[in-house]
Order: sequence, then C-alpha cells, then structure tokens
Amino acid sequence: MGYSLWLKRPLARLNQLVFDYRLYQPTRAFAALIAIMAVRALVDDIYHAFGGPGRWSMFFDPADLFADFAKVATAYKFAFTDVMAKGQYSYWPQLFQDYLLNNLGAADDSLRNINDPHSHTITTLHIPPLTVIIFVLGAMTMASAGPMAAVLGFMVAYMALGVAVMRIFAHLCDAPRPVMWFCGFALCLSYPAIWMLTRENVAGFAMLLVFFYLLTLWADRWRWMGWIALGLALNLRPEPAVLVLLELQGEAPVGRKLVRMIAPGLAAVGIAALSLQVIHALYPVYTVEHFFKGLAIYHRVYAQGSMGNDWNVSLQFLPRLLGKALGMGPGWDEITGKIFWAGGVAALVLGARKAARRGMDRHEWLFFLTALPLLTLPVMAYYHLLRIVPLLVFLMLDLSQRPPRPGDSRLTLLGLVGLVVSPLGTNDTHGPIVALVLLVGCLFVMGRAGLVGAEGQVRPNG
Repeated sequence: MGYSLWLKRPLARLNQLVFDYRLYQPTRAFAALIAIMAVRALVDDIYHAFGGPGRWSMFFDPADLFADFAKVATAYKFAFTDVMAKGQYSYWPQLFQDYLLNNLGAADDSLRNINDPHSHTITTLHIPPLTVIIFVLGAMTMASAGPMAAVLGFMVAYMALGVAVMRIFAHLCDAPRPVMWFCGFALCLSYPAIWMLTRENVAGFAMLLVFFYLLTLWADRWRWMGWIALGLALNLRPEPAVLVLLELQGEAPVGRKLVRMIAPGLAAVGIAALSLQVIHALYPVYTVEHFFKGLAIYHRVYAQGSMGNDWNVSLQFLPRLLGKALGMGPGWDEITGKIFWAGGVAALVLGARKAARRGMDRHEWLFFLTALPLLTLPVMAYYHLLRIVPLLVFLMLDLSQRPPRPGDSRLTLLGLVGLVVSPLGTNDTHGPIVALVLLVGCLFVMGRAGLVGAEGQVRPNG
C-alpha cells in the first residue's frame, strides 16, 4: 500500500468487515442497506418523539418536498394564466398553492432579475435547455391536470426507465438474477434514489443515462447509443463528461480512443442546439445571453454565497466554515473556489496518468472520476450522489463473477460506496461526512501501489 498508516488501518478493518459478513453478496448487501435506513428512520422518530431540538432528518424539510420540480415548474407563469384567473388552484395541496402564489412573482420577473447586478433571486434561466423543456412540460401538466399528476408522472417515468435500464444491464452483462434485482433496488429504492425522488430532481434521469453509457462501454456493444445517452446526460448535468476518460484503459488504438471520447461531446452539442430551438419556441425569454446571465446569479448566490450548504457533499464546506469563523468576505469563497478547481484539474491529470498505466482497475478509476467533481465543485447536493450507484452495481456484479479473497481491494471500494449510499448524518453533518468518505476513497485508489494484474483488470472495452 502506498498510503499512510492512519488511512491503511481503518480501511483494512472495513475490508475485513465486508469479507467476514459477506456483504459482497447481493442479498446480504441489500439487507444491510435496508437495515441501516430502517434504524436511522427509527432513531429520527425517537429523537423527535422526545422533543429533540433542531433538524434531524434523512431528507430536506417537509416544506421542500418535491421542491426542485414544483418550484421550478411553477416558475413559468404563462402556463398558469388561466388557472390563476379562474382560481382553479384552490383544490391543489397547500404545498403547491404556496409554491404557485409565493414564487411565481419573482420567477416570472426573470428579465429584471438577470439585469440587476445585485440580484440574488435565482431564475430558471441558468438551467440547460433540455432541462427547461422538462420543467416547462411539467408546468403545463400541472396547469392542465393538477400538480400531483405531474409529480406522479415524474416518479412513474423514473421507475419505468430504472426498470428498463435494469433489464438492459442483465442483458448486456449477463448478470445473475440476484445481482439484477440488487441493481433494481439500487436504482429505484436505495437511499440516494429515494432522496432524489422526494426532491424530484432530474439528477436521477442523468444517472440512468450515464449508467446506460457505462453499460455500453463495459460490454463494448451499442457504443453509438451510449454516446447519445451520455450526450443527453450532459444536457442535464455537465460533470459526467469526465467519464469519457474511462476509454484510457481500453485496448483500442489511440485514434479510436480519441474518437470515442469526442463522440459524446458532439452528441451533447447537437442535442443542446436542438433543445435551444425548442425551448425558445416554448419560452421566448430563454436565450443564450439570458442563460449566462442567469448562471452568473446562480454562481453568486450558491458558489460565492451562503445558500446550498444543506446536504452539500463538496469539500468546499471546509473553507466556507473557516471563512465564516474568521469573518471573511465574499471574495474568500471565490478564491478558495479557484484553488479547489485548480486542485481538481491537477488531481484529474494525475489520476488519468495512473489509469492509463493500469495503476488502477476500472472500478477504481470510475470511483475517482465520479467522486472528483462532487468534491471540488462549490455546491453538490446529496441527490447527485445517485451517480455512484452504477459503480455499486458493477462491483456487485464483478464480485459475484470473481469471488473475493481476504484483502481484495474491491471489498474496500464496496465498503466505501456502501457508506456513501447510507444515511450517515443530518442536513448539517451528512454532506461533510460523505465528502470525507469520498476523499478517503480517492486517496485509497491513488495510493494503491503496483500494477493491476490480468486477473484483477477487466478492460473497459469488454
């Protein structure tokens, strides 16, 4: 091992724990994850039953239930003109009435907000065009059929796509039935999946698209479909773009590797251009210029402001806490943000160098590429951790096909991922705990010494 003793000992204990209790078996892993969620929920209930102070929950406050979908979808007042004129929102649940009545005014004034250099009102103009299309269609569904129809439609669509991806996983990877069912649980009912569904965030759809891309890469089949899927995912969230670096471990010639890395980007650009035309027709206020102005407000409020601290899994919570304690001004967050960005780029270069030399296997490289953006960007809410679920599934598949021996590094990685997808803390503590677990995982995969042997290396290209 190339990492220090203070890290080696707890990771060795974690490795031994996973091996001794056979948590690498799908049924046992499923039982363990369910048990952790159940115990945590019971602790929450007992804490509140005895009048425990403060916030102590596995999710956002109840007032924020379905917030990402409801708040954003109701930001398009033109969809609700008739509804509000006729008072047809009176039968809506109070939650959605509050969103409609309290948020439409500021959000509908997007043009004034983005032209105000001191505005701290988040508009919907910072969202990529494909995502805006989803939310505008959601607003139209709310106006015509009611908000619960839109929310349930969102959930049903995610569950249906999750089951479809599970079946594709079983087909492309020849997964045993227990692993296939574990995949379905991880995609649809694990803690980060439930977290995403209670928040109604499109991060879940981005994860399913990324998982499909990874399946085509793992099996070396349907590659062009995988490129389109990743292109769609990048129009929901940009961070998965680094996953094209998984191609570095392939056996293909350098030229073909470059083509395979560029193809998803070209697909993303084409999808973005088409989406921009569609959303501009639906919502003329949305333009490229307004998008960048809205993005600047979002950056000022979240990246350099105090919002977004709840459930934030970014390592930037450390300088934020320090700056708050020292009374530093807004410039402090901007400076530390640039330092983290530079550090992330340097870490990516070092990781790519090691991966290209086969100094880490594909599971470790996937962990590193998934964790690094989460750690270094200013604000990454916990529901974005859903994108680590594909790695959990791939590890379970690999361990079922090649049973581990004591000390197998895959067990350590499985234990770390298991911690990441478990409810470990509250709104204030969970993010920092998960960030530290991700950091330990990155140090682990970067610190492992020696080349990966042929038995331990399964090429990304199949």
